[in-house]
Amino acid sequence: MRAQETRVVSGVVEDAESGAPVSDALVTIRGTGLSVVTDPEGRFELSGVPVGSLRLVLSHVAYGEQAEPLVVEASGSLDFRIRVSTRAIELEPLGVEVASPERTAQRASGTANNVIDRATIEAFPPGGQGLLPLLQSRIPSLRVLGSCVEYRFLQHAAVPDPRNPELLIMVPCRDITVYLNGVPNPQGSALLQQLPPEAVERIQVLSPAEAGLQYAAGSRGVILVEMRQGMVRETPYRVHVNGFGWNEQESYPWLRVLGVSALGSAVVVGIASRTLLDCNGNEELPERPPCHHTGGVAAALLTGAMAPLITRWAGRTPYSEGRTYPALLMAAATASIGYMLYVRGENQDSDTSRAAGQVVLAVGIPLTLTLSNRVFRMLR
Repeated sequence: MRAQETRVVSGVVEDAESGAPVSDALVTIRGTGLSVVTDPEGRFELSGVPVGSLRLVLSHVAYGEQAEPLVVEASGSLDFRIRVSTRAIELEPLGVEVASPERTAQRASGTANNVIDRATIEAFPPGGQGLLPLLQSRIPSLRVLGSCVEYRFLQHAAVPDPRNPELLIMVPCRDITVYLNGVPNPQGSALLQQLPPEAVERIQVLSPAEAGLQYAAGSRGVILVEMRQGMVRETPYRVHVNGFGWNEQESYPWLRVLGVSALGSAVVVGIASRTLLDCNGNEELPERPPCHHTGGVAAALLTGAMAPLITRWAGRTPYSEGRTYPALLMAAATASIGYMLYVRGENQDSDTSRAAGQVVLAVGIPLTLTLSNRVFRMLR
């Protein structure tokens, strides 16, 4: 059986009157499950669109929902310019209904369970992911990927590459914006993994359509977290991520980090050896050993302090960077072994110890720093 042929559909959405690009518009191919949100320039791109007669639906809070027929052919250009305009909305007669603020917010957002109160939080069984399992179970429209939370219809969104805005890249997860006691938190949804459930009073989830009208950074949706009175309201600015899990769009730059670490370590070791490690002996005191362990310790401390900073700079990505303290400890320990072996070789005229120390300093330190930079990281 022949597989169905697919194409890539792209284009730009503009205001019909002013010609200005329309951002944060949801573009959907009806019946395919494909959707994407336009970027700040109004552009969009959908891959995997099947060939045939389809229907393109555009939804925006200011323009409403508009649908147009779309014919996807096996060849030819599929880059479209879509011009939209506001339309009049007829309202039915209004009736008066007494409802709680939570019920009103639920209807406005279009999500049946967008408010999680204290009783619901207490009834949910505790787990190792903080508040993330609770959100995923109570808000079906949310998707949890690692420590990232996003609305499901944004999961195939393409955004401009920060290093080359002319290119569009697929983002593994468009993290939702999190407000803690009314203040935007730079950690995003990773904060929800750190907060203890017993310290949270109330959680409210706003869809992108509703959040975009109230919050400047609401195009991906907003989660409002209210802490309980008398509980700790501040959380660490940095979230530590340990292990080999990797959720970033680009793979870890092993070769770059190892190369820069090897070069930086060689420079630092050379400076430390020439300035702190005196192995020339003393003519006035010939019985004194040519190398001193005190100099080796000082050289190890200098190497352990400088080399990790170079490796941390090399391993930094737009989303995370290596932690300093684990790298400092591992580099100082490795450098101490290398210098002690080298000092022993010089004092005892042992080529084996001298060579082993040089290998540890030249190879062991870069490998240790690269592994530490990869395993022990924190979000920027």
